[in-house]
Amino acid sequence: MGILALLLGGCSVTPADPRAELEARAATIDSAAQDVLDSLHAAGVDEATAKGHVDGCQSEPAPGVSYRAGIAAKAGSDLASAFDALVQQLDASGWKPTDAYRDVKIDPAKPMGRFTRDDVTLDVKTGGGSVGGKWYGADEMQLGITIKDGCVRVPDGGYIGQVRDLEKDILPRS
Repeated sequence: MGILALLLGGCSVTPADPRAELEARAATIDSAAQDVLDSLHAAGVDEATAKGHVDGCQSEPAPGVSYRAGIAAKAGSDLASAFDALVQQLDASGWKPTDAYRDVKIDPAKPMGRFTRDDVTLDVKTGGGSVGGKWYGADEMQLGITIKDGCVRVPDGGYIGQVRDLEKDILPRS
């Protein structure tokens, strides 16, 4: 009966040590974020900050937690050139572009892309966005880093509070 419930619920078994599992995924993402910070610097985009975030995923009765990183970078007025320079650096460090945005009609002055390396995905968007009718971040790149199968099954009830301390600023390696 337990196996049937597991199969029908679509959840994985709670690991013996969910925190250790999440910490391992966070370490992979943090390392990838540091690589991306290095690529941004090599591309001439020096004003960048990175932060790790813990999120809830799935829901009761099968809750989970995940970890992701976000990077905000001031890219200047020529976003297309900054993006192209970043793509060259990402390629040199093993990131491969996907076709995820191939069919999306985008503004050539505000390029975006998705890249993968091993089980890690990097999404890059340029040009900011509108909130309440006001435009923010017109000269920025926003980058998001996630890992495949990032949701770690945790014990029921309030577990996310036990791992919030994993949220942090991710600093460059230098």
